[in-house]
Amino acid sequence: MLKKSLISLMITGAFAAHAEAKDIRLVFEYNNGNKQALMNEVKNAGGNIKVELDQDNAFAAVVSYEGFAQIKNSKVVKSIEIDAPRKAVPLDVKYSGFSDYTPYGLPMVQADQLEFMGGKKVCIMDTGYYLGHPDLPQGDVDGTDEGAGSWYQDGNGHGTHVAGTIAAVDGNGGVAGVLGSNEASLYIVRVFNDEGGWSYASDIAGAAYACADGGADVINMSLGSAFETKVEQRAFDRIERMGILSIAAAGNDEAATHNYPASYDSVMSVAAVDDAEEWAYFSQRTAKVELAAPGVDVASTYIKVGIYDEDENLIGEEAGPGHVFMSGTSMASPHVAGVAALVWSHFPQCNNFEIRNALTASAKDLGEPGRDYKYGYGLVQAKAAYDYLMTNTCNGKGVK
Repeated sequence: MLKKSLISLMITGAFAAHAEAKDIRLVFEYNNGNKQALMNEVKNAGGNIKVELDQDNAFAAVVSYEGFAQIKNSKVVKSIEIDAPRKAVPLDVKYSGFSDYTPYGLPMVQADQLEFMGGKKVCIMDTGYYLGHPDLPQGDVDGTDEGAGSWYQDGNGHGTHVAGTIAAVDGNGGVAGVLGSNEASLYIVRVFNDEGGWSYASDIAGAAYACADGGADVINMSLGSAFETKVEQRAFDRIERMGILSIAAAGNDEAATHNYPASYDSVMSVAAVDDAEEWAYFSQRTAKVELAAPGVDVASTYIKVGIYDEDENLIGEEAGPGHVFMSGTSMASPHVAGVAALVWSHFPQCNNFEIRNALTASAKDLGEPGRDYKYGYGLVQAKAAYDYLMTNTCNGKGVK
């Protein structure tokens, strides 16, 4: 654990780096029994409590520099860290008009070779879910807003696109998703507003617990940014021990830098490839990348429809259920989340470690032989993972 003097220097530096901001968001950790005492000190110092994470003896609050100076040496403070911002990570959007369209990613990840058997729930942390979209499941879908707006609405479109890649219903006249079944079970945790604006690591930690409370087996996070935090890492470590498989976008920074939460050991980091199985130039390349999946010009559900002239040139848009092509590791991550749920539905006796191991062991090797920084173990493969588990079965232990 960092000494309080070092913590103080780091946070003081953060205030200096954001001189135009009067306040900063911090995560305060306390020892058992000291929650109320510390919350009272933060409030008395003018702080505004934002998120309470009782599972980790922590809470997030916005405080001024003067307030931080008043609290930093408190005897009831165990640790303080900067609450790192998180954002949705799409790259671009291309409108299109089509019907009965099968996105190229489905056969590429072998989703068309397995039938979803039900019994596994996917939690999607994002900008919401357009519940009225005719291509999306309407039945076993529930959620929570986490203060960002109604979970069943999406004024941004990113979350609806991600949901479509996972679960758009085949045969509805639009696009199909990896699960392709109206029996898909989804839990939506809205963590971003209509602008897709910044959330924080503590919000993501809280959302992970909300996914668990909602009965999730798989979590998809098409979001992230730089800087790891203890509170977020602890949350995903705990979620992993609860039997949930967490999957996140590796990032679109065209760099060899880590993105979080994808780069925690308890989360699967997913890179993007195109329709030729070539690494996408924007996709983060790091030792933490575990799998690759389609992430370039991915067709899925959206909140608006494109308006075209007689020459099929896009001239505008209007609200209503539509479809677009989007690029980014945001689009790759839900392919893996969908495949995880699809494969797991055939082997409900397996645990999250065993499903994770099956996905990596059966991936189609791309790039340099073996695991590499661009593709991880390779392109996720649903049928190959199914065959792997048919051969190797599950023993309740798995391989981390």
